[in-house]
Amino acid sequence: MAEVQGGHALRRAGRGLACAALVAFLLPAQALASDVWTHLHPLVQRYRVGELDGLDGELGHLDAAGNKDAQAVIAFLQARIRAAKGDGDGAQKAWKAAKAVRAVSAAAYDWAGIEVLRAAGKNVEALDKLKDFRENHAQFRWAAADLLYTRLYELVGPPAAAAEVALQFYDKSQLHLPRDELLARAARLTQLESPQKAKAMWKRLIMQHPESEFVVEAAGFVDPAALTDAEQYDRMERLFARRSYERCREVALGLWKKGYRLSEVGYYLGKIGSERLRDDYPGAAMYLEAAKEEKAPMAMQALNSYSLVLAKLDRTDEAVAQFDEWIKRYPDATLDRRTEVHYDRARALHVSGKSVEAAESLRDYLESHRNISDYGKYSWFVGFWYLRGGEYDKGIAALKPLLGNSNPLVGGKARYWTAKALDKQGKREEAVAVLAALVKHMPLNYYSALAEDLLTEWGEKHHVPHRPDLSKVPFRDHDAFADMPGTPEVEKLRMAVFLGEPDTANDVFADVRRAIARKVGAARFARFEEELSDALERFAARREAAWQKHSGVLASEPTVATVGYWRAIYPRAYWTHVVAASKRFGAPEWMIYAHMLQESRYKPWLISGAPAFGLLELLDRTAQRLAREQREDYALWQLMVPGYNVHWGAQYLGALYKKFHQQLPFAIASYNGGPMLLTYHMKVSADRKLAFDEMIDDLGPHESRNYVRMVIGHFLRYLAIYETPKRAAELRAQLLPREWRAEWLAEPDY
Repeated sequence: MAEVQGGHALRRAGRGLACAALVAFLLPAQALASDVWTHLHPLVQRYRVGELDGLDGELGHLDAAGNKDAQAVIAFLQARIRAAKGDGDGAQKAWKAAKAVRAVSAAAYDWAGIEVLRAAGKNVEALDKLKDFRENHAQFRWAAADLLYTRLYELVGPPAAAAEVALQFYDKSQLHLPRDELLARAARLTQLESPQKAKAMWKRLIMQHPESEFVVEAAGFVDPAALTDAEQYDRMERLFARRSYERCREVALGLWKKGYRLSEVGYYLGKIGSERLRDDYPGAAMYLEAAKEEKAPMAMQALNSYSLVLAKLDRTDEAVAQFDEWIKRYPDATLDRRTEVHYDRARALHVSGKSVEAAESLRDYLESHRNISDYGKYSWFVGFWYLRGGEYDKGIAALKPLLGNSNPLVGGKARYWTAKALDKQGKREEAVAVLAALVKHMPLNYYSALAEDLLTEWGEKHHVPHRPDLSKVPFRDHDAFADMPGTPEVEKLRMAVFLGEPDTANDVFADVRRAIARKVGAARFARFEEELSDALERFAARREAAWQKHSGVLASEPTVATVGYWRAIYPRAYWTHVVAASKRFGAPEWMIYAHMLQESRYKPWLISGAPAFGLLELLDRTAQRLAREQREDYALWQLMVPGYNVHWGAQYLGALYKKFHQQLPFAIASYNGGPMLLTYHMKVSADRKLAFDEMIDDLGPHESRNYVRMVIGHFLRYLAIYETPKRAAELRAQLLPREWRAEWLAEPDY
């Protein structure tokens, strides 16, 4: 279990990850002595991302003679590195030499002391120290402290007391503590003294946490097959809710074979096969057929899903008939729900090659329901489907009311497809004018980028703006303390920052900020705080303020004069973690920022309704698999810590990037909708010989379709304001391919 928040990669000690951007060069001792903090900075960056191989020795080569603060920081870093590698004696020696750190943060120093004791195998002493720690520093890394407390108790006993402690924490926090592990620990410790009591705990684990890895252990004491059908049904529902679809299917199939509550069980099996794992459309049709009967408990949802599955199986006439049955059966459904069913019905016609019929079907419905929300979204499909069916005049007419919309995903989209329709009619000059206006007034978004490519293809490149090489405008990365006064408060904060622990640095920053601001003045302090953004791992508020104040600059191309505003809105947020993770997992750096912006607006505490967690909005199910692949410890609370979240999110993005052979749009869309959705859509689109722009706008789920276009837009802007023109052109070609391939690797499939 990792106990370091913000310095997350200590759990990967000794892996020697290469990160050229952070490499520290060993210089002669006399050169280092001149400014030990400058030379310590890149080493701390490596420490923060867990690149520990050789770091202990490099820290030892730093000449900190005469600088007791730096000496203490170096010793503290060495103590933690040695403890992480199991060198108890070396860690103990370094920890004692770091005693001055205690005046900066007693909590951080005492926590390191517990790690040192554990590395030395002194678990009894570590537990005693941890008891005191939890009393004296109740808020500091409390989730990690609580979990470590129960783990140490299990090692040193006595069993009854350790079991009681585990149960005591069981209800403390469902988000921060792994309740399944606590319950398993309590059952394990109770087993010898009271097997019956332990058996009840094991059963509770199987029932309350059916997705847990500890279910295998529990099955040694309670046979899951011996549960009643009602209990199995309850497990099935929990597994579905917690996205453990493979195990849910296993339980559901057992109930299906028994004939138990066939309509409800069929509903879950159908949803898994068609909309969750998306790996069994024929089976899903069979299961959903049993679930859609009019008096079945989930008939409304099941009938809609059944109709969608029939469409995917190319049984279009049957699908349309089932959609019509739904419309007839549920006249009192909400307007939004009925609108989506009409859209799905029309889409089934479109995918089957009846695009004009689809357009007219949806048009007729919209004309009698002009009060629906997202009217523009649905009316765009009328125009798009007319165009796809070759009815260009009707398509242009349907898109005309949307042309003035300032949203690129509405107005930009309408302009782009109107231009393509005009060109199909032989009106190239009009088409060029529409595209040129799109490029000028909506710079650097998905549709304006497509327009630029089309203008270039048509020999109209003079309408495409020439962008300056803004990579030459330096990105600030230096020691924020370089020109700060050497007051006690500044020196205390410097030490806290160089400990490489953002939680510690934030605690100290809160304590000294007023004194520092009084000393240097508001303007200098504001710049100082900005320069500390990466060290403190705080970007959301500053980015939001920049958006509120300067978003108007986004209406024009970025220039040397305005790039500072652009970068404030599109920051290299959490760049220390992003750069290291990008190099390790192969996901382009800008891809990670673009997803982070779309998912969370750089808010590490964010939890979506899914629920998905943190900066890159990772699902618990996905993060568990990613951690398991790297043989890393995992707890849900870690997803709220930037270092962990970026690490696992970049791991997933890198895997998707490889899966789709560096075809960035498909990796991007997969991150939102899942790889199975994309592989199905790519197969269908390849069969229909769709061009890239057509297949992206033909992507079924509204959320995934919008997501991929928004993230591509963010990506393009990051490239424009940070990247060299050569590399930007390479990645842009991957973002907007002239030709695409329906090819992918088998993994990842989750």
